[in-house]
Amino acid sequence: MIKSYGLHWHNEKVFWGRQKVSGTLLGAASKSKSAKPIDFRLQRGIYALYADYELVYVGQTGSGDDRLFKRLRTHNRDHLSERWNRFSWFGTQWVTKQGVLSADTGKLFGDVSQVLNVMEAVATAIAEPRLNLQRGKWSAVVQYYQYLPDQEEEED
Repeated sequence: MIKSYGLHWHNEKVFWGRQKVSGTLLGAASKSKSAKPIDFRLQRGIYALYADYELVYVGQTGSGDDRLFKRLRTHNRDHLSERWNRFSWFGTQWVTKQGVLSADTGKLFGDVSQVLNVMEAVATAIAEPRLNLQRGKWSAVVQYYQYLPDQEEEED
């Protein structure tokens, strides 16, 4: 179901593109400066917009040619444009061994227990309810961190 995710990425640190240059939505599996960036712009799934860390909007992307980058860029220009500065995403596509986003989303299910665990983990990550001590059971889902080429070397 959910194969990869990113939490609380900064809107102002995304390269949204200009004229004939496409933008990118870069993430990496660690915060290390040597981590290889992966472009998540074509990701499918659900996303949340935040004003700082306050949840203000939840949406989905993936039907037709609608993808994560396109939806976020639209929200940068629509009635929500001044109301969010961070976003989280939860995607159905995984990163291949070649370090690119998979194209296949055919098998999006698992047993009921696995699906419920991931659904609970996503809901908890989005809403961050103050009484939830457990942060969810992600199973084989991989978290990606926003990739910033000029970031300082950090510990994971």
